[in-house]
Amino acid sequence: MTASALVRRSDLKRMAEIAKAEGVRVEVEINGKIIRVSPDIPDNHKQQRVDMKPEDFTSLADWQAWRDQERAREAQRHS
Repeated sequence: MTASALVRRSDLKRMAEIAKAEGVRVEVEINGKIIRVSPDIPDNHKQQRVDMKPEDFTSLADWQAWRDQERAREAQRHS
């Protein structure tokens, strides 16, 4: 015989709906165990593609990003 689940599927769905609608983490404690449901969090840390010409750079960081991208392209071509 299998053990029953700590949380029913319908409860998890309700928790997920609240988390998504309100943008908060929802948690419940059952028998000393905490079950958490978090909303989708967009990935704000993705690197944006830098396709600029050297004359368009306004900072050293822009140039360094371009240089790194060019080096990666070269390495990929030679592999």
